[in-house]
Amino acid sequence: MTAEEIFCDLFDKYGEDFNWHMVSLPQSNGDLVAELKKEIGEGHSLYYKEIWAVAKCTSNDDILYVTSEELGTDIYYLFHLTYSHQNIEGFPKCKKFTDIHAVKEFIEQSFIQSYEYRF
Repeated sequence: MTAEEIFCDLFDKYGEDFNWHMVSLPQSNGDLVAELKKEIGEGHSLYYKEIWAVAKCTSNDDILYVTSEELGTDIYYLFHLTYSHQNIEGFPKCKKFTDIHAVKEFIEQSFIQSYEYRF
């Protein structure tokens, strides 16, 4: 299953309330990647890797990124960006996923939890 299929499935399931959208291909290695690299700094293991933005949450500053490991497998990272040059230690917060199904499960559970609290 691809990231596009995952997000289409979630949008079909939750409709207009679903708060994630795919990042367009021309934007996937633009400003969102530049912001990530600015926040993580050169000391971070992802700084010099080729990485792409996949999706963005419209209700917070969470961005899903993807990069490849040595074996050619995709690894996903969910970062909560701060849009700040000087982050305190531990920021931006990051969660690593080794497959797209784990991404779907996490995003769906997060959406359900936030949806429950809105009503």
